[in-house]
Amino acid sequence: MTKLNKQKVKDALHATKGKAYLAAKNLGVSHTAIYKYINNYDDVKEIQTYYDEEENDIAELKKREALMSGEQWAIKYQLSTKGKSRGYTERHELTGAEGNEIVFRVVRE
Repeated sequence: MTKLNKQKVKDALHATKGKAYLAAKNLGVSHTAIYKYINNYDDVKEIQTYYDEEENDIAELKKREALMSGEQWAIKYQLSTKGKSRGYTERHELTGAEGNEIVFRVVRE
């Protein structure tokens, strides 16, 4: 059985780019053991947060590349999220069966 300490957990998280399950597998412990360190130590949590945010930045850059090359999915995504303030939103209508109005029935006991 592996004896954990904070440095081992930090090293394992760096080696797996913040992935707790993979860090646990590499250390031969359960993922809950890794999450205990993540939840109890801010400096351990920061490692996971750092890699999560780095991945978000990478994904946003890839989305930007797709947007700049005119990929339709990227244009639609951009307008429906960050373009909302300019009026690019999808309208959702809620209706009852076959387009009829929604009928509510109140049941009192």
